[in-house]
Amino acid sequence: MASLSTRLNSKAKELPDITLNLESLQFESALTSEQKKLLYLRVRSHAISVTLCAQASFFIDVYNEGRQLAIQLKNRQKRKARILKDLCERDPLFIGVLGCGHVGSQIVHCLLTYGRVEPDELAISTRRPETLEYFQNKGVECYFNNVKLVSSVHILFICVLPSQLPGVAEEIKDHLSPSTVVYCTASSIPLKKLKQMLQTTNILQPDFYWETGNNSNKDYDYNMKVGTALKNRDIVEQTNPFTNKVEDLVIVPAKHFGEALLHGFLNMLSDSGLTVEESLDILHCAMFCETEKQTVKDRLKMEDFFCGKIDQQEKFPKFSLFEILENGSPLSPRIKQSPELQESFSKRYWEVFEQYISLNAYNKVK
Repeated sequence: MASLSTRLNSKAKELPDITLNLESLQFESALTSEQKKLLYLRVRSHAISVTLCAQASFFIDVYNEGRQLAIQLKNRQKRKARILKDLCERDPLFIGVLGCGHVGSQIVHCLLTYGRVEPDELAISTRRPETLEYFQNKGVECYFNNVKLVSSVHILFICVLPSQLPGVAEEIKDHLSPSTVVYCTASSIPLKKLKQMLQTTNILQPDFYWETGNNSNKDYDYNMKVGTALKNRDIVEQTNPFTNKVEDLVIVPAKHFGEALLHGFLNMLSDSGLTVEESLDILHCAMFCETEKQTVKDRLKMEDFFCGKIDQQEKFPKFSLFEILENGSPLSPRIKQSPELQESFSKRYWEVFEQYISLNAYNKVK
């Protein structure tokens, strides 16, 4: 009987799958002609998920590195070593994710994979923490206590539905530290309303837009997993907040999002007590691949961030990320007009994902 079963199974493997690519079994076959006109939304939805995860991974990776370089500088070690894992002392960047549904869980996956985040530096507050066994087994603390979460983190990702946001904001607004960066994924909520609800200007909101009719038919594989997409350099470059190739994009990142990221980075360094000169050195190391052996010739200067005059040995003033997202700054055109800065930023942006690919290739992923 066993041998007969084996022969039948081997025969079945030889037979072609006649249902493969059969039109009547495809998702689109059940749609009306009017519904089929909306299929392009699947492409946009996937592109938004990939962009959210890519930018969040970059954001956390470079902020983490900047934090370690700052403590390294304070300890009078080499300023531009760009070493994260070998530091004797680590200044942890504590990250909280409020809401762990589809978007939140994707971001958590990517932060653990690409953002060089230690599991014990990441916490999740969700209404159903018992469903997050996978993250708990990795060492991530999962619970349902929004106030506890926001009171203990440097970076807060809010990944709840827009309808839930007013209630969540009311609950946490009085417990947010002025230095906590709030990264809200609900782009349908106007930025001004978000500021009013959360009572903070330290907000990052990765909004997206597209040109109607110009990108509906882009060649884009929306069936691939987000993690797979982030191993493709061309796809990752499409999420770069300073990209100039807008005509090639399915969705376009928020106009001033990259500027806000860099200004928030300087806020973090100023909170650590670093001067303008020290902050700019670390900025170029962490975000523009500068090392002792390879310096950026077309360096950013104080005037690219701040119109007033202050001494290089003073701290940068506190920047309102809300104002930068709303009105921009001189920084974006400055970077886009500098091929060297663009190339350096693009290289560092891809490095976030390339380092994981390299470690995975040599079976060195934890």
